[in-house]
Amino acid sequence: MKYEYLTAGISIINDIAYPDGKTKKGNLGGCGIFAYGGLGLFTDQVIMISSGGHDYWDYYGAYFEDNLMDRQGIYFDLPYTHHTELKYEKDGRWSERSLYGDDYFVLQSENNRTSYKKLLPFLTEGTKGLYIDSAAQEKIFEEIEMIREKAKNIRIMWEPPTFSSKDPSLRERILDNLNKVDYYSMNLDEAGCFFDKQGRDEIIEAIMKLAIPCFLREGENGSTWIEDGKAVSERAYRPEDAVDVTGCGNCSSAAALYWRVEGSGFEDIVINSNIAAGYNAAADGPARIRKGREEKIYLRMREFYK
Repeated sequence: MKYEYLTAGISIINDIAYPDGKTKKGNLGGCGIFAYGGLGLFTDQVIMISSGGHDYWDYYGAYFEDNLMDRQGIYFDLPYTHHTELKYEKDGRWSERSLYGDDYFVLQSENNRTSYKKLLPFLTEGTKGLYIDSAAQEKIFEEIEMIREKAKNIRIMWEPPTFSSKDPSLRERILDNLNKVDYYSMNLDEAGCFFDKQGRDEIIEAIMKLAIPCFLREGENGSTWIEDGKAVSERAYRPEDAVDVTGCGNCSSAAALYWRVEGSGFEDIVINSNIAAGYNAAADGPARIRKGREEKIYLRMREFYK
């Protein structure tokens, strides 16, 4: 089956230690699954492209089955699925280490990357959108023309990882990459570092000058779509039963791609992306997107914006 939307990114299993001493083991993580949720809440025309090891379905199998996800996008080019121990500190800092050691961390980083080769089986003239969360120096940015040649109508959303957007030595490379994609997404802190600006107004002004459509994520304050000299903002959807905000950035960015490609106005793009983030925040780990779509939960959540 061919899909209109592709989401590509790393798959991670996280064993989490919280500051209060509580722990969680075997949590599904990584940008790929959360971005899938942002698209999948609104359409079933989406497939996730990622990599894992022989143990992948031990962790992801139930989620794929529950959400009727196509398994064809998963490549088994790792000895084990990327698995980390993630430790949060009281001040918000965090540290992460591979369960299989530093050498394995390097190995999975190389094999987990999105590439034209991995995307190729799913690229057609009917492909509308691609979400990627790739580091600035990855080879995928040298392959954009090949992707567009195979999928002539594709629109690409890039969410630079925090470590890329905050690295001054990568600024020129990131600018070059941004000129190869159609849209990009940063949070306020990342954009402030990247553009070397302080304060929301200065950051938005810098984004406008760059003149590449941007989805600016502002956490509890909502988000903004910036394009053609306009900045349209909406407050966040904050569910009373918020459980876990992990992946909300990936989720809302992928949703923004969908609504922009489908031709929605800027206000609808922002509202629906905020809803996707809110729905994700109410779940412990990745949200049950098939249930949300079938029950049209997001339509009920839109009442919040009336």
